[in-house]
Amino acid sequence: MLRKTILRTNAKCISILPRLIAKESKAAYNRFTISVMNITKEQILLSNAVIDQQLSATDSFEAVHRSGEWKTVITPVFPHSLPADNIIDLSGEWSVKKWPFASTEEKLSSPRTSDASWEKAVQPGKLFALDPNVDPVTIPDWDRIKTLHLSPDDGAVIRRTVMVPDEWKDKEIFVDCDSIYPGGRIYINGHLVADHASGLTPICRNITALVKAGKPVTVAVRLYRNHPHIMMDMPRHSTDFGGMAQPVYIFAKEKCHIEDYYLPSILDESLKNGKLEGNVRLYNASKKKQKGTVTVKILDPNGVYLTEEAFPFEINQGQKLELPVSVKVNKPKLWNDEHPHLYQVELTAGIGGLGEDKYTFKTGFRRFEFKDCRAYLNGNPVKFRGVNHLSHHPKHGLHTPKDWLRRNLELMKLANVNCIRTHYMGPRYLAELCDEMGFYLVQELPIDWGTHYIHDPEWVGPALMRLYAGVCRDRNHPSIMIWAIGNENMPESDEVAENGWMHLNMYDRFVKRLDPNGVTMFPPPGPASKIEGILELRVGDVADIHYSFVPIKKFLSEGKVENPKSWTPTMEINTKEEALERGWNGTWFSSEYCLFNAYPDSIFSPETCSIIDDEYTKYPKDTPQIKVFYDRFKREWGFMRHEESCLGGTYFPWMSGGSSISLGHPFSWTILSEDCDWGVMTPELLPKPNFWVLRNLLCPVWFPDEIEWFEGDEGITFELWNQYNDRNLNECTVRITSRTSTLDWNDVKIDLAPGEKKVFTIPFWSNGDLRALKNGHDVNFRIWLIEPDGFVSTSKDITVFNGNRTRVEAGVTFDVSPEPAYIDKKK
Repeated sequence: MLRKTILRTNAKCISILPRLIAKESKAAYNRFTISVMNITKEQILLSNAVIDQQLSATDSFEAVHRSGEWKTVITPVFPHSLPADNIIDLSGEWSVKKWPFASTEEKLSSPRTSDASWEKAVQPGKLFALDPNVDPVTIPDWDRIKTLHLSPDDGAVIRRTVMVPDEWKDKEIFVDCDSIYPGGRIYINGHLVADHASGLTPICRNITALVKAGKPVTVAVRLYRNHPHIMMDMPRHSTDFGGMAQPVYIFAKEKCHIEDYYLPSILDESLKNGKLEGNVRLYNASKKKQKGTVTVKILDPNGVYLTEEAFPFEINQGQKLELPVSVKVNKPKLWNDEHPHLYQVELTAGIGGLGEDKYTFKTGFRRFEFKDCRAYLNGNPVKFRGVNHLSHHPKHGLHTPKDWLRRNLELMKLANVNCIRTHYMGPRYLAELCDEMGFYLVQELPIDWGTHYIHDPEWVGPALMRLYAGVCRDRNHPSIMIWAIGNENMPESDEVAENGWMHLNMYDRFVKRLDPNGVTMFPPPGPASKIEGILELRVGDVADIHYSFVPIKKFLSEGKVENPKSWTPTMEINTKEEALERGWNGTWFSSEYCLFNAYPDSIFSPETCSIIDDEYTKYPKDTPQIKVFYDRFKREWGFMRHEESCLGGTYFPWMSGGSSISLGHPFSWTILSEDCDWGVMTPELLPKPNFWVLRNLLCPVWFPDEIEWFEGDEGITFELWNQYNDRNLNECTVRITSRTSTLDWNDVKIDLAPGEKKVFTIPFWSNGDLRALKNGHDVNFRIWLIEPDGFVSTSKDITVFNGNRTRVEAGVTFDVSPEPAYIDKKK
């Protein structure tokens, strides 16, 4: 049953306003009143009221505002951090009964019903998927976006029985489902405990009253393949996946325990003083008042004890307590993509007469800030060289095993990628891997393609539930750099635009309530119909753009841009001054660019491979597609790379998902999840030819294609820009060889600080090369950039030509000669 709550937020606005300003800083309040979309005080009050209702909800209820004109169902979220011990992972073999059922789901979920004759399947994993041998257009009502072809009753009951340990007696016991895709109802020993219509975010419920220590517990999920709000969870990329996409856990905590914690690492401007600071939320389920201590112990990146602080507390029976916590760390080693130093935090709640409640997590100290329309990390400029990652395994579908995901990230590192934008909200361990391996994570929160619903209050409750669960799961990770709130959401018409933009602003405010240190961004739609592109700077901290760079180029030259209010479209002018006053930090990002059909066997396909391109180029039919990709990627990434106000971008995508006959063969017939075989990697992790283009152009240092030499010069002169975040180029080896041999080389030391540009002159290494240049011949050499650990981040062929003389006809060139060099290699 739904409980109905009516708040008349359109009454007494003036008297309520001071309390709201006190609750949130006046600067934060002003940030949303001075808005390009002219968000009103009434809308801010409504947003705050709805957010407060979501944060305080303990049961589902209908929130009603504007005298009944605005209604949404609020679903409670109970964030619980997973403990370090007393936890059982239910991954493994589950019993499966697929729909249609001969009995009710309640009976099928009960331990009294035998599942001995049921099918067996490993979960997490794929239970349902699109049959690649069935042409989707032959399926009645086929709709990959809304999944109208799938009955709301379709699905399965899946269950597993395990023993509850004897040691869990007198403890609070919970079930956590990290991802039921696209949704399901959870039963414990036949009792319904939750209905979770969100495929990508976790759900946790207290099941203490339904289980007994030393006895078996049957965990059952009535998986459904469709639900009214499935569009939020991006089924268009799922190939009709159905199943547990991530693990299910049951775990135990003490009667007085830590529910959740928000403990981000904070670094001051000097970069020498760090602290772990936030709050720990405790709950006392015992029958009396409790006294105890929360202890925070920190180990350095080598696992050596560093410091420890204790925080006493008192908490009444049945109460929750937000306990402030702050632990100083002096001169911490900093975290970034090049040196991802991590500290281990051990969090313990000790209560007299009860056992200890223990949690462990990794943290990293970093300072991410924006100054003068430029992004800085740890005091140096930073550029995100990213890819979109749509988690989709060739065999397991949306379940991406950790080892397979790690291999993806290892290959990304080899391609000079330092940033990932999730285009599904990734699994819990993706953020852990990004922390460990050094990736900047742009975590997308699931509100996808909301054109037809972003204005509708009915969808606000489901959106807030997703934001709440998603942010609380990952907000302590240093790798989380940006919360990408949804994807390509714009109101469908001017008539509903006001509500749509109010809701987007509400989501921005809500995420900042959950993670006050977080940075937000709202990825917009790309070019379509009469809209040539959108620079979304009306909401969020970082502006974003998809595919077309026409709007951002106009904005950079004119200080204003024309954006649509809706898909109608009525256009409006957004100025730089208005956006900065609203709260925009002056930087921009492209979370999708360079869409390219890259099936590896299509070697010559210049007319069909490049999609949504600002500068269409006509190529001869025998042009290799890798040439087309190189030209476009160099043009688009080169623009972002050289524009200082650009934080970076994420190429779309790393790989495309699909449903395959052989479930893993790299060249089998596959129905792709969306339109084309995009990306630089096959699902079996075989690099396509385009991978090497990505690797070459995402190198933090670009060397020129050609260098003009003039007679009288004692060397070759060129400009370099070091886009490493904290690595001086003098830590790397710059090695010069011929294009055809690595048997003789010369090493050059280049002193160039992170973020710095400088012109260098390198002396000639060969008398023969100098003679060739004087005679008008081109001289070719290869330059290698070798990082301190031996990784070659790029090798680049460079041509030097005489600017004073007519060049000898093409093809007559000289490679670097192995004659004695002017540079002393011993130096």
